[in-house]
Amino acid sequence: MQKKLIAAAVAGLIAVPALAQSNVTISGRFAAGWESYKLSGGGNTGHDTESRVSDQSSRIIFNVVEDLGGGLKAWGQLDARFDQGIGGNSSGVVATGGKAAGAVGNNWASGNTAMGLMHATWGKFTLGRWDVHYNELAKLEATRAGSLQSIVSFGLMSQVTFDPTAGAGGNLTTVGKGTRTDNLLMWDSPNWNGFTARVGYSTGMAGNEGNTNRAAGNPGGGRAWTGALRYDNGPWTAGVSYWNHDSESRVTGAARLDTRSTRAWLGYTFAMGLKVGIAWDGSKIDDSANGAVGAANAGGARRHAWMIPVSYSFGPHAVYFNYAKAGGISGSNVAPGFGGGTGANQWMVGYDYAFSKRTSAGVYYTKVNNGSRAAYDMFGLGANGATPTTRGEDARQWYFGLAHNF
Repeated sequence: MQKKLIAAAVAGLIAVPALAQSNVTISGRFAAGWESYKLSGGGNTGHDTESRVSDQSSRIIFNVVEDLGGGLKAWGQLDARFDQGIGGNSSGVVATGGKAAGAVGNNWASGNTAMGLMHATWGKFTLGRWDVHYNELAKLEATRAGSLQSIVSFGLMSQVTFDPTAGAGGNLTTVGKGTRTDNLLMWDSPNWNGFTARVGYSTGMAGNEGNTNRAAGNPGGGRAWTGALRYDNGPWTAGVSYWNHDSESRVTGAARLDTRSTRAWLGYTFAMGLKVGIAWDGSKIDDSANGAVGAANAGGARRHAWMIPVSYSFGPHAVYFNYAKAGGISGSNVAPGFGGGTGANQWMVGYDYAFSKRTSAGVYYTKVNNGSRAAYDMFGLGANGATPTTRGEDARQWYFGLAHNF
C-alpha cells in the first residue's frame, strides 16, 4: 500500500508542469548627514544660515529575475525612497527628501522602478520610470558619503538659467528633469567589449503630457527621447548622451520649455588611485512658440558648460575636487544688453573615509557663484527644505555625511 502511495505521488509530480522560480535580491543605501546652507549677494538681505539633518536619497531596492529559458529572463525592480529623521530649517519648514517641504517623506516606488525582459544577446528592455541623461556624468565625480548637492553634474551642469529680463527671482530649469523620467520605454544594449548603448522614449515625462483630454491645444503632444553611447573598459571611461523633450501645448501662450541637451565626457583612472576627467554640456530651452521675446518663459536660451573632476583614493581615504563653469546664455530669449551676467560657476572639495567596503563618512564643501543675472543652484535643495537662489545670489553648503550600502 505504501509503495502504491509513493508511486501515485511521483506520478502526480510528473504530471504537474515544473514551475520556474524567481530570484529576489534586496539591496539599498542609508545616506544622511548634517548640512549648513547659506545664500549671499544678489542685493538681498537677511541671508541666515539654514542648518538641518538631510536625507540623501536613502532607499531599499527589490530586484526580481525569472529565467524563462533560451537565455530570456523577465525582471522587475522596485526602488523605494525613504527619509531618516529629517528635521527643519531655521524657518521651521519640514525638510523631506524628494518631496515639497511639509509633505510626507516616504516615497514608495519613487526611485528607478520598472519591469521588462532581458537577454544576453539582444539586451534589456524596460517599461517604467528611470534616471536618464542628466546622471550620465556622475561616474566621473561620485563620492562615497557626500550629499547630492556635492555632485556638480546634477547641479549647474544640468541646469539652464534663462530670461534675464525677469524679476529678482530669475528662471531656472533642469534638463532631463533631474529625476526619474516617467512613462519610459527603453532599450539597453549588451556590453560589446566595453561599449554600451541606450535608447529611451517617454510618452510624457511630466504632468498630463501624453494624456488626451478636452483642454485647449494639444495635451497629447508631450514626449521625450534620449540616446547614449558609452565606453567603460579598464581605466578609461567615455561617452556621449543626447536629450530631446517637447512639452505639451495645452493652453495657447503657456510656457512649454522644450529642451535639448548634448553632453560628452572622458575620464581616466591611474593605477595609484588618481582619477581625472573632463565633461562638456550644451543645453538649450526653446519656447519661442509662446509669447514675445522678453516675456517670462518666452523665446530661446542656450548655454555651454564644462567641468573638470579630480579625485584621489589611497587606502581608506579619498579626496575630491570638481570645478564647473557655465557660460552666458544666448538666443532669442535674451533681449539686447541683457546677455551679460548670466554665467556661473560651481565647485566642490571633499574628503571621506571608508570604515569598510559598505560604510563611509566624510566632509564636503560646495559653492555656487552666480553672475548678476543668473540663478543657478545646487541639485535637489528644495527636497531638503532649503531656500532656492534668486537672480544674482550665491549659495554654499557644508555637509558632514554618513553612508551605508547593503
